[in-house]
Amino acid sequence: MGWHRIDPKTGEPVKGGHSALSKPPDFVLLNAVPGIDDNDADCYLGDGPWDMASSVPGEIEEATGGELEFSDNQVRELLFKRVVPASAGGERSAIGVKLLAIVDAFWKDIDSCYEDDWDRPAKPAEKRWICENVIACRGKD
Repeated sequence: MGWHRIDPKTGEPVKGGHSALSKPPDFVLLNAVPGIDDNDADCYLGDGPWDMASSVPGEIEEATGGELEFSDNQVRELLFKRVVPASAGGERSAIGVKLLAIVDAFWKDIDSCYEDDWDRPAKPAEKRWICENVIACRGKD
């Protein structure tokens, strides 16, 4: 899996953030390597979390029967604070229960991905940018 060190404020790859395994100019490894590039202060995004994020809009649409449209802020609130939009009937409605199950499984999978490679759950900044990727994937087929 490819991982990139990111700026936690922007979510963008850090300039010059290549792996410590790099030997410029002959060999530059752009991906961060777990076990080599571990630094407690650094944040990383990777292919696994990106792939998981891309499936969430479809899961939300399936849970709502495609009949409800949520704003970007409602999706953020759902993912970060587990707030089910009122239009879905609240957290105890059948749709609300499905949505919360999607959210819980998503973050469990994300944390598992980070645990597998970085021996820790995703950091808040990483989760923020993963959530923004979910938002960016909305409406894409």
